[in-house]
Order: sequence, then C-alpha cells, then structure tokens
Amino acid sequence: MALSQLKQLGEQAIVAVAASIVDGGAVLKAQLIASRFYEAVRDELEQSSTDDTKRAALIAASDRCERIAAANINPNALLGDLTKAIAVLQADKDTSTPPTKARPVLRVIEGGLSNI
Repeated sequence: MALSQLKQLGEQAIVAVAASIVDGGAVLKAQLIASRFYEAVRDELEQSSTDDTKRAALIAASDRCERIAAANINPNALLGDLTKAIAVLQADKDTSTPPTKARPVLRVIEGGLSNI
C-alpha cells in the first residue's frame, strides 16, 4: 500500500472518530475505528523495504497509533494522536527524519602528560 493510500485511510479514520466523539460514542468505538488505520500501518511497516525515510515515517505513525490503543485514553487525546500519526505520514521526506550525526571519535593527543 502506498503512503498516499495510508494517508487517505487515516483521514477517513479521523473523520469517523471525530463523528463518533461528537455523537458521544464510547472511546472503545473510536479505537476500533482507528484500529483499521493502525493495522494498515503495521502491515506496510512489515512489508516495507529498507527505504529509511518511509520506514521512519511508518515507525513514528505506528508509535502514535500504539498510544491510541491505551485503555485509559480520553477521546480528545485519541483524536489528537491519530491526527499526529497522519501528519507524520504527510511530512516531506526532508523533514520526516532528522539528520543523524556520526559518533565522535576520541583520540589521545600526543605530547604533554600522555607520554608518562
């Protein structure tokens, strides 16, 4: 499944969850609606290649979705985390993962007390 299809599925989930919350529906119902998106993200993560940018976005969205599954989440937090999961998928490739720095290399400086 392409990221665009995942975004579309997520946007449909946001609309359905928002409607459920407005109608006074139970959090469990909203979680079940959001679970379809979460399962699609997990499936895509399992099938994704080593494309680091896409994989990083899928992992971040999956982490947000795991928060949604918490039993003690309130409806507004659920909707917020679902919205943030979609936003992660919509981020540009340049901004989805921060650049990583190489680990510093420690070296002994010649001279001084190092020769003792």
